[in-house]
Amino acid sequence: MTDALLSAGIDRCRRAGWTVSRSTDAAEPPAIATPTESADNALRAGDSPEAPPDEAATPPTTEALLAPGRPVAVEPLREADPTITLSRVWNNRNESRATLFVVPTHEVAESVERVLAPPAGVPEADDNGRRFYSGPDRIRLEEGGYAAVPTGQEVVWRETRTPPEPTGIRRSDPTEQGPDADSDTSPAPAVAQPGESTAPWLELRAGDTVLARLEGVDALACPPRARFPYAYRRDRDKQIRVCDFAGRPVQRYPGVAAMRRGGFRPVPAPLVPEQLFDGAIEGWWAVLPTVATE
Repeated sequence: MTDALLSAGIDRCRRAGWTVSRSTDAAEPPAIATPTESADNALRAGDSPEAPPDEAATPPTTEALLAPGRPVAVEPLREADPTITLSRVWNNRNESRATLFVVPTHEVAESVERVLAPPAGVPEADDNGRRFYSGPDRIRLEEGGYAAVPTGQEVVWRETRTPPEPTGIRRSDPTEQGPDADSDTSPAPAVAQPGESTAPWLELRAGDTVLARLEGVDALACPPRARFPYAYRRDRDKQIRVCDFAGRPVQRYPGVAAMRRGGFRPVPAPLVPEQLFDGAIEGWWAVLPTVATE
């Protein structure tokens, strides 16, 4: 399917009068389209069959993407994976290339557009804060190792301005031993004074249960182990060792897959737009569903 999507994207660029070069380098887009001199002249003369760029268009169109005359990376996508979608747009943007995603259906096209629509990379936002997509990276901890939570419901990272509440998987008595003992010593959020703003907290939730709470997205860089119910690390004997928030041993496993079967899973790091991008991506992408009739 990927070859068919790539061919469709290349054909679309060539119909606009662009030349296309292909690459087998995995670090590069599979195809890059560049405008020919005749296509540039047609755009300057105003007689191009393509519509002029419309920066306000929502979602962006293929015609608008091809109009400015900058290189365009042709990127086939079988599904709208947020990590792949966001990283490809930004990598191409850093190389002064726009991105034309070629997808198999209108449904996938709509999903890609939702990922990239302003605010890019944020599936939901309200007055309380943002919800984030989960990425492929894990949460590395200050003491070493990585954060873990029990298996079960899907976990979600989201911001909140609501005052902290006790995490749902820990008991309130900090003297109790075991993986459920309370270690939540997060300070109360600052009260905003007139003219000041307080950054939202960042919570990891499974349904209505708060599994972890950080002081904001900047706290994702090596937070302390006590912020999460469990942690895991690979020891010198290659065994995965799971401990609780206080560092007390819980269980050991031969690998991460066995750890998952045993009831623990790594915590996925959220995709935070300001940590991914240092500039705007509006106008630098478009989506072409191959089922569309042009």
